[in-house]
Amino acid sequence: MTRLPALATLLLIALAHAAPASAQSSAALPVDDSASQVMTPSEVAMKWDSLVPGPGKSDRITGQVVIVVRLDLSSWQGRQGRIYQRLAPQPGSPVTASWTAQGPLLPGSVRDGERTLVYSGPILWPRLEDTFRMTIEADGGRVVRPQNLEFSFEIELEPAA
Repeated sequence: MTRLPALATLLLIALAHAAPASAQSSAALPVDDSASQVMTPSEVAMKWDSLVPGPGKSDRITGQVVIVVRLDLSSWQGRQGRIYQRLAPQPGSPVTASWTAQGPLLPGSVRDGERTLVYSGPILWPRLEDTFRMTIEADGGRVVRPQNLEFSFEIELEPAA
């Protein structure tokens, strides 16, 4: 497969509302993240990890984005719960997103089609806010066009006491 120019290969970051209910576990509830904001351009320029293509060289492409995550937790304030971030499945090339956080959310990583824990404990605030510095990785040899990445958040609550 022919390599695409690094700056022409873009992944579009879209913080979307929660995935359809059929894709969630029965105990998971969608969390409203519509106040979240992408601080860098929504079209993320992906760059090749290896400058010279060839056998034995990495075909991985990487890009970075900063996102202010704002979660509306007002419906669950005072409860105990676990909050997960989900990345919708991607056609074609598998995608991995990893991030650092400033707190109270956890740093971590997630592959497309999966979810990962970003918070566990008491829901003390009506709104939870954090900044993610996210790195997106994909197999550049398999990315043939821009892709929309749909992230969402969901919560699983502990039974009320």
